Amino acid sequence: MRPDRKEWSWVFIIATLILIWGSIPTWVGSSSATSDLRFRGVYFDPQDYAVDISMMRAGMQGGWAYQFRFTTESPHPAYVRMFYITLGHISGWVRLSPEITYELARWLFGYTSLFALYFLFRRIFPKRFWARAAFALACMGSGIGWLQLMLHWVPGPITPIDFWFIDAYVSFSLSLFPHFAFALTGMSLAAIFWLEYLEKQHSQYVIWAALTAIFVQLTNPIAFAVVDIGLAFATFFLWWQNRRIRWANFWALAILAAAQVPLFLYNLIVLTKDPLWNQYTIQNQTLSPPPTYYVWGFALFWPFAIVGVATAFREKIPALGAASFWALAAFLLAYAPFPIQRRFLFGITIPLSALSTWGLMKLFETGAARHPKWMRWQPRLVLLFVSLASISMIYLSLGRAVYLETHPAEFYYPASMDGAAAWLEAHAQPNDFALASEQTSQVIAQKTDLRVYFGHEMETLDFANKQIAMTAFFDGKAPDGWLKSTPVKWVIYGPLERGINPNFQPGPDLALVYDQQDVQIFEVR
Repeated sequence: MRPDRKEWSWVFIIATLILIWGSIPTWVGSSSATSDLRFRGVYFDPQDYAVDISMMRAGMQGGWAYQFRFTTESPHPAYVRMFYITLGHISGWVRLSPEITYELARWLFGYTSLFALYFLFRRIFPKRFWARAAFALACMGSGIGWLQLMLHWVPGPITPIDFWFIDAYVSFSLSLFPHFAFALTGMSLAAIFWLEYLEKQHSQYVIWAALTAIFVQLTNPIAFAVVDIGLAFATFFLWWQNRRIRWANFWALAILAAAQVPLFLYNLIVLTKDPLWNQYTIQNQTLSPPPTYYVWGFALFWPFAIVGVATAFREKIPALGAASFWALAAFLLAYAPFPIQRRFLFGITIPLSALSTWGLMKLFETGAARHPKWMRWQPRLVLLFVSLASISMIYLSLGRAVYLETHPAEFYYPASMDGAAAWLEAHAQPNDFALASEQTSQVIAQKTDLRVYFGHEMETLDFANKQIAMTAFFDGKAPDGWLKSTPVKWVIYGPLERGINPNFQPGPDLALVYDQQDVQIFEVR
């Protein structure tokens, strides 16, 4: 398979359309900002966006080891989250704001991930038509959450996963986080390299697969685990197909595993042995919803994926064997006794799309053998299927764009905070601690080099108690001397803090150093 210029152009055009579509809500949110309100930068999950930008700011300061930016405890600096630390270094080198560098990286790695994903399917499917169908399904496919909402089928207290489970859906991931796009690129490339190795038995493909696995680990320590399982079973299916074991393949698997062991052990030691990092690990819970949510969240994949799995076992196809066990391992681990259950479903529409599209292809082949004229309907029916599977992603983008025009408080902050952030950036020392409400703290961590006492449910250690302490402070109910017992250097009292207590009275240990518009900044002395 050697793509021609037309094929490269087709992928580029479709990738551009996917990235534009995913960017529409953010563009609408940005254009909806007013003289009084500023947009926080993303159309979904602005809390994690603030964390990512603050990590980039840490990298812009010149270091490579990361310390938490949203808590006052100082764990041992660790070489984790290297994607955003590196992106911060690049931002400093090219003298761009971290927000602009972030967006450029999202587009760059969005393209690389979509190209890698397309050529993975081109490697799997014998015909270009089916590769394109699988690509479109993997990128835009989701569940029937839109129908659930219309008919009130939601089985529990949370909304359908189509509208909040970023990790599972490719277009959702690419519209928000560049590190997701980078990881998807590596996962797709590793699968391509491994399938090429199994066919051609050239050792350089093993090296390339191992290198991409390492880069994915640096970005997302657990994302490659399910891919590893898939690649191992691709090798098993090849042995099964040929009815003999090639020891060279066994050693190739050993090299792939050994390349990932050092980083795996390092992350394990940091996240479980260091007391403070371990506390972060414990409270960083992303548990799976009841299985019913996954049934609906991938509803249109399941019938044809079952046919694809049956074909994988019947015809012993290595690529389908990889997809089958990648998906199976991901859903089993999604209910394993780990606090990060649903993280294992990152990129799950990739194997599901491979299986579903192959199952759909087999059904058409079977139907055409009995009724040849039925093949005339193949393009239209496949387009209809992909379109139905894409409705939730289309609805998500349009719905969020309309929603952001109403200026929801979670996605906008008072414009007066820009002046306060600029003053702090000019007068405070990097890594000084600031105390403010949760959203103000996120804005400060995003817009300055300061760290904050409190501000993120997972990044702030002992979040609940610190939230209580922060509220008590602004309410005037904190114990005497409480503030001096913390490393806080600056206190910000603005519109959001007035929502806690409109009559805040600063104590004698606070000196007013900034008073502009409706924001005051106090220095702790």
